[in-house]
Amino acid sequence: MLDRTLLKLIPGVLIAILLAGCWSGSNTGPGEIHWDRQTCEHCQMVISERRHAVQIRKTGVRRTHAFDDLGCALLWLEEQGLLAGSDEEPEIWVRAAADGDWIDARTARFETGLATPMAYGFGVADRGLSLGEVQTEVIETERRRRSGFREADGSARPRPRPREGRRR
Repeated sequence: MLDRTLLKLIPGVLIAILLAGCWSGSNTGPGEIHWDRQTCEHCQMVISERRHAVQIRKTGVRRTHAFDDLGCALLWLEEQGLLAGSDEEPEIWVRAAADGDWIDARTARFETGLATPMAYGFGVADRGLSLGEVQTEVIETERRRRSGFREADGSARPRPRPREGRRR
C-alpha cells in the first residue's frame, strides 16, 4: 500500500521540481545578455560591444533590461519615470573597463569622449563624472538633438533651414 502511494506522489514531486527550476532566478544583480542577438531596450540595436553594455533591473523584478550604450539606458530611465531620486530606484549595472565585471553604476565614475555604440561617449573609468552628471549631460544632449540643434564642434547650433523652392 505504501509503495502505491509513493508511486502516485512521484509525478507530482517531479512537476514541482521542474516548476521551481523555471521560477528560480535572482531579483537582484545583473542578468545574462545574449551577445550579438539581444537588442537594446531603447534603440533596438543588437548589443555587441560588451564594454559599453548596461543592465537595469527594476526593484523586486526578475527581468533585466539591457542596453548597448549608457546614454540609451539613461534615456530609457527618463522615459520610464525612474530617474535618480524617484520612489522606485532601479539597479543599474555597467561593465568595468579593466576586467569586464558588472559594477553598480551609482558607485562608478565615467569618462567622456569615447566611441560608444550610440555616440553618447561615456564609459567606466577610474575617475571622472558621476552617474548623475552623465545623466544630466545625456538628457541635455538629447534635448538639443530633438529640438533641431546639432553639436558639430561641441556647441549647440541651429540646423540650417531648408531653402524654399519655387512651386510649379
